[in-house]
Amino acid sequence: MKIARVSVEGKIKTVLIKGEGQYLPIDESVNFYEISDSSLRGQGPLLQSFRGSDFLIPLPKVTSIRDFYSFEEHVRKARARRGLNVAPEWYEVPAYYYSGTSMIFPSGSSVPYPAFTAELDYEMEVAVVIGKEGINIRNEDALSHVLGFTLANDWSARDLQRKEMNIGLGPSKSKDFATSLGPYITTTDELEEFKESDDRFDIPVETYVNGKRYSAGNIRDMHWSFSDLVEYASKGTRLRRGDVIMSGTISTGCILELGPEEYSWLKRGDVVSIRSPVLGELTNEVI
Repeated sequence: MKIARVSVEGKIKTVLIKGEGQYLPIDESVNFYEISDSSLRGQGPLLQSFRGSDFLIPLPKVTSIRDFYSFEEHVRKARARRGLNVAPEWYEVPAYYYSGTSMIFPSGSSVPYPAFTAELDYEMEVAVVIGKEGINIRNEDALSHVLGFTLANDWSARDLQRKEMNIGLGPSKSKDFATSLGPYITTTDELEEFKESDDRFDIPVETYVNGKRYSAGNIRDMHWSFSDLVEYASKGTRLRRGDVIMSGTISTGCILELGPEEYSWLKRGDVVSIRSPVLGELTNEVI
């Protein structure tokens, strides 16, 4: 299933995307995390086209955001720009940081350019949404706790990030001013055909800035799989419905990695579009 939340005549509705221009509204009595084929019996399809600006973030509430660092090529290239090698510890634990939940932007919305940076960057990512609570989740059970997958953009202020990383407690403010999530959640069961193994998926992702392709990668290149991320995040901590776990930047998926000498930092008026033939399109304009 593809689950979205939209604003229709001032009312928020949860819908299933059934096809091009075909949306099935979900009765408000059905819990968002318990939507199933059996709960949809008797509901008729709503045929309606939505503007991109009608889409909201695809879940009722984001309870937390953990953003991991799981693509080796990105880690290697990004650290090389700071004169560093990949830390040996990176291969031992799947590190992450927490991001704020108060500045989350849906696809089709505008993202304000923060006043404290001159080096605004995008980060092309995929995120999973936790749909079943758990603590100390085993790796082999991890995907059963995932409702589904969506696109994500971890906007970054690179000049401020360098300072925070030198202090040793970052990133923080350089990241928490904006996170974008895709227009819908694709449930895990719908991704079976894209599985390469028990926890690896062949899902390509690209990013375009003002119509020009900047980035192209695939989440099958993750060093740490989503099962690894869920297992690690749940060690000694209860994961809750609505927790968002982000992959970290997919290889080639930011200007920092590509090189600002060739691909300039983002500016007001730029339109950033992260696209996947599997997970849809996440588009925002910087204002």
